Amino acid sequence: MLKNVGLIVFVYLISFGGIYSQNDTVSSVSVSAPAAADTAKKKTTEAKPPALGEIFKPTIGVGVGMLSFYGDMYGRHAQPFMTSRVGYEFILSQPLSKSFYLNFYTMFGKLGANERRGGARNENFQSEVRLGGVRLMYDFSHLFKTDKYLWRPWIETGFEGFEFLTKTDLRDKNGNKYHYWSDGSIKNLAETDPNATTAVDLVRDYTYETDIRELNKDGFGKYQERSWAVPIGGGVMLKVSDRATFKIGTTFHLSFTDYIDGLSNNSVGERAGTKAKDKFVMTSFSLHYDLVTKRKLDTLPDDYYDDVQYLVFDDEDEDKDGVTDFKDDCHKTPKIAKVDAKGCPVDDDKDLTPDYYDQELPTPASMIANTLGIGITDAMAQYWYDVYYDSTGTMARIVDLDSAKNPKENIIDPNSQKKEYTVELAKFKGGVPSDIMAYLLSIGDVRSTTVGDTVIVYTAGSYEDVKMAMKRRDEFRSEGVKDAGVGYFRGGAYRSISSQEELDKEFAESKSIDTTGTSTPNIISPPANPNGIVYRVQLGAYKHPLSASLFKHVGKIIELKTDDGYYKYVTESFGNLERAMIAKADVVLEGYSDAFVAAYKDGKRISLSDAGATYVDKNDAKKEELNEAKNMTSAIDKSLVHFKVQIGALKRSNDTSFEEKIKDVKDIEKIETGTGLIRYTSGNYKDYNEAVKAKAIMAEQGFNDAFVIAMFKGEVISIQEALEILGTKK
Repeated sequence: MLKNVGLIVFVYLISFGGIYSQNDTVSSVSVSAPAAADTAKKKTTEAKPPALGEIFKPTIGVGVGMLSFYGDMYGRHAQPFMTSRVGYEFILSQPLSKSFYLNFYTMFGKLGANERRGGARNENFQSEVRLGGVRLMYDFSHLFKTDKYLWRPWIETGFEGFEFLTKTDLRDKNGNKYHYWSDGSIKNLAETDPNATTAVDLVRDYTYETDIRELNKDGFGKYQERSWAVPIGGGVMLKVSDRATFKIGTTFHLSFTDYIDGLSNNSVGERAGTKAKDKFVMTSFSLHYDLVTKRKLDTLPDDYYDDVQYLVFDDEDEDKDGVTDFKDDCHKTPKIAKVDAKGCPVDDDKDLTPDYYDQELPTPASMIANTLGIGITDAMAQYWYDVYYDSTGTMARIVDLDSAKNPKENIIDPNSQKKEYTVELAKFKGGVPSDIMAYLLSIGDVRSTTVGDTVIVYTAGSYEDVKMAMKRRDEFRSEGVKDAGVGYFRGGAYRSISSQEELDKEFAESKSIDTTGTSTPNIISPPANPNGIVYRVQLGAYKHPLSASLFKHVGKIIELKTDDGYYKYVTESFGNLERAMIAKADVVLEGYSDAFVAAYKDGKRISLSDAGATYVDKNDAKKEELNEAKNMTSAIDKSLVHFKVQIGALKRSNDTSFEEKIKDVKDIEKIETGTGLIRYTSGNYKDYNEAVKAKAIMAEQGFNDAFVIAMFKGEVISIQEALEILGTKK
C-alpha cells in the first residue's frame, strides 16, 4: 500500500492547491508606505482578515543525493559514503508562518552494502526504498532576515512511512553459487569441499537476484517489508531569486524495523547483528520554486506592514473631499472642487463641465457648452465655421504665385488694415523686475511685442472697439497700474496712442458697442478664471533671445527679459490646471522636455499645491521656485539640435556638373527649402566643433563655400540659437 503513498499524497495536495491558489495574490492596499505607517500608529484593535490566497501557497522542490545505510553490516555498522547509492526526492512545501513550513515529502532510491569480514560473515544486499511523509521545517528567518542574508540554516523533523524490497547477490549470471574462501577469493565450490582443488574462480556480477525474505535463512518468515521512520535533518538554503531557493542538507531516517538488510540480532550464527534498528541517511541538494506568490516589486522589509490595521483604511479619504475612498467614484478630486455624495465634482448647470472647471455659471439650458463650460453663441459657431469649414476662402491665406519666379508665399490678412485695440501695460528696454514679471504673467491675455530693436511692450486684450480697450484700461488703473494706456495693432505692427487728443479722435471714429452678443468673438482674450488663477507652461530661460520659429510648435508665446539679462519664454494662459497639464504634455512631446507648469494669482506666482493641485509632477515640483528671476533653465531637448555642413544650394535644374562633383562625398542629404531651392548638406553632428572640423575638410576637397548650419526638429536655426540651447560657446 505504501508503494503509492507519495503519489497519492501529492496528487491530492496539488488538486487542493489548484482550488485555492488560483485566487492567490499578495495582500495589498492601495496606499503609500508612509500612509500605512501612520495608520499602524493608530493602535486600533481590529485584526487583519486573512485573504483566501493565504490558505495555500505551495513551493515545489526536486533534489538528488546519496543514500547511505547504517545497520547490522560492517564493523562499525556504518557504510562508507563512497559506496552509497543514488536517491531522488520531491518536496511540496506550505508556509505556516515566516519561519515554519509544512513539507510533504517523497523519496525513492536504493540502499545497499557489501561486507567481507572473512569466515562465514560475507553478506551483501540491495534494497529498493520508496518513502513518503510529512515534516516540520524551521529556517531561522527570524535571525537571518531574508532581505539581508542570501543564505540561512534550516532544521526539520517529522514522521514518514516507507516500503523496501531487499535482495542479495548469491549467484553469478551462470547460476554458480558464490563461495567465499579465507584467502579472499570467490570460488564455485566451498573451501572445505572434497573437490576443492578443482574449484574455479568466480567474479561477482552484482546482480541482486535472490529475495532475502523468500530465502528465509534465519526463519523470520513473511515479515512486513514496510515500516515507519522519524526523519531528523538540517542544512543550509541559499536564495537564488525572488522565487527560487537552493537547498543542501543531510537527513537521518530512524526506522522502526531491523529487516532492511535481512539481518538482526536474532539472525543465526555469524549473521547475528545488533539490537539497534536499521537507519539510513540521505545527503542531497535540491532546487525549490515558489508557484504562487507574486514577485515583490519593492524592497521593503518583510515585516514592514505587520502592525498595520487594515480595516482602518475603510475610513481613509486621500483627496480630503469628505467621501471615503471605498465610496469615492472620483479619486484625487481637486481641493477647490465641490463634490456630491459619490465624491465626484458637482455640475449644477448640467452642461457636462464640473463647476470648478466651468468658466460660465450657469450656462443657459438652451445652449450647448464647450469644454470650458461656456455656452456657444451663434457668433462663436459662425466664426469657427468660417475658420475651419468654410470653403469660400473668407478666412483663408492669400498666396501670390509669380510664374516668372520661384513660387513665393505672401501671407496677407484680409483684415490687416483694421485696428486691433489693446491695453498697454508696460514698456521695458532692459529687464523686467521679478514682481512685475509675476504680475504680467498673472494676466490671462497678456502678450509681448518687440518694438524696434530693444523695446518690449506688454499689452492685454484685443478689441475691435476702442471704447472696450479704454474700459479695460480704466480697470487696470483702478488696480494700481497708473501708467496703463491704449494702443493698437495694425498690419502686424504695434503703435501706442500717446496723447489724449489722438485717443479722442479714435473714440469719435469708433463704432457703437455691440450689445446684441453677435459681434466677432474675442479669440485672444481667454474667459476669466472664476478662481482668479492663471496657469502657464514655462519653456525656459536663455542668455540670448530666440526666434519665434523655435517655438512655432508650441503656439502663442510671451517673451520676457529678466533683470540679469536672460530671456524667458512662456505659453499662453490656461484657465485651469487640467488644460495646462495637457498643454505641457503636448509641449514635452514636441521636444521641450524640461517644460513645467506655473500658477499665478492676484499678481503673484503661487505653488501648484496652493492652486489646488492634489498631485504635482516631480518635474514641476522641483521648479517650484516662486521668484521668477531664479527659474533660469532651458526646457528644450538638446538632443533635437544638431549641425550639418552645407556645401551648396541650387535651383530646380539638372546641374550635372555639381552632382558629379559631390558623388564621392559621404552622407549627402538633399533638403528642399521654402523658396524652391535644394540645399545639399553633409554629415550630422551633435557637437558644433566637430561640424567646424568637417567643414574644414570639405574646404580642402574643393568646397570653399561650405559652411555650418544648425538644425532643430528638421528646420534651420541660427548657430547662436543652437549654441544657446546647448549651453555652449563658439
